[in-house]
Amino acid sequence: MTVPGGYVALRAPGVRVVIRADLVDAIGAWLLATPLALPAGSAPVASGRGAAWRITLPGGGRAVLRRYRRGGLVARLVAETYLGVVERPFRELVVTTAARQRGVAAPEVLAARVEGRVAYRGVLVTAEIPGAVTLLEALRDTPAGGRRRALVAEAGRVVGRMHRAGVWHADLNLTNLLVAETGDPDVTVLDFDRARLATGPLRPRARRRNLERLGRSLRKLDPAGRLAAPEEVAAFHAAYAAAMGETCGS
Repeated sequence: MTVPGGYVALRAPGVRVVIRADLVDAIGAWLLATPLALPAGSAPVASGRGAAWRITLPGGGRAVLRRYRRGGLVARLVAETYLGVVERPFRELVVTTAARQRGVAAPEVLAARVEGRVAYRGVLVTAEIPGAVTLLEALRDTPAGGRRRALVAEAGRVVGRMHRAGVWHADLNLTNLLVAETGDPDVTVLDFDRARLATGPLRPRARRRNLERLGRSLRKLDPAGRLAAPEEVAAFHAAYAAAMGETCGS
């Protein structure tokens, strides 16, 4: 792996870390320690696999720590161990950093940690987005009407900009879009594990696959259709098309 600019690689017996260079003194020793202990006062973050915590870093900053945890049937046998020579935490750091450089609204990765080789366990530390909730929660808390249309339109713009930047998200769903209320809705895309980078805007087929996955997420989490009326779905697609330069249907 090529370490992105502004990051450095650290090593200790059995542990490798890639960390933002200015944070080495504050959290380098903590990340290299075995076992890795959650800082005092850490609080779990609601997530599908129960593997994330909101933490205060030893240097005082706020962040979210996510342990890589398997899903599906394999999780019954192996919860946190992965196999491979391309470690997923390091790859996610590289892809997320590249996506941010392309203008994608993604959280800043502060560090990635891998314990072991070939068979390994991983951790990703990202900057916290204060006061943010998932798009699912934001839709539930926002009455139908102009405010909700603005919310889904902003989500459409953010997804459109991501696709125009050539970033394909492997798991685009209502819980991987985060909304921070800063007057106007402010949407961030989470979880670039298994995301892919293209050299130009995504092709129509790749865009459709991402949007269909998002649509399936909406139908699964809102089977009664109460969170997104037809005019709100139309607002999402109009904003998406504008962000794509009106090419999303090409």
